Amino acid sequence: RGRRCKGRLLPLSRSAAADTFRPARHGIMWPNMAKTRIKKPPKYAALKRLALSLPGVSEQGHRHGPWFLVGKKVFALYWDKEELWILKLPSHQVMMLLEVRPEVFKPMKSGSLLWIYVDVERLDSSELRDYVTAAWRTAAPKKIASEFQREEKRA
Repeated sequence: RGRRCKGRLLPLSRSAAADTFRPARHGIMWPNMAKTRIKKPPKYAALKRLALSLPGVSEQGHRHGPWFLVGKKVFALYWDKEELWILKLPSHQVMMLLEVRPEVFKPMKSGSLLWIYVDVERLDSSELRDYVTAAWRTAAPKKIASEFQREEKRA
């Protein structure tokens, strides 16, 4: 019982500096650590411009590269381990692309979802735009996607 009760407030001493907790600084290496070097993804500027032009899209940084989200759902991301972009497309389109152009597209399975690795270096800008828009439509809420489709028909 000779120890102080942890829940009870103690009066401040005359020197307020004595009452503040200062953790030891030895051994902390975080400020001096080398920063990870993520290579700039191929066609990053074009893909970023395309993705952010779609309604409701935001970009999020990740340790393996940038991710593009609509709401809370990811539809395009860069994976630096494979050095390829990953798109979330409808499964029937994924299967068709794997048969037609296996040199550009590779399958990527995450749980029960089938995504697709894309070598964007082999795609021209119109193909890239079409695939990014298709991936966005897959992940976007139906209301936003239908509004976008109506605006696209008007133009």
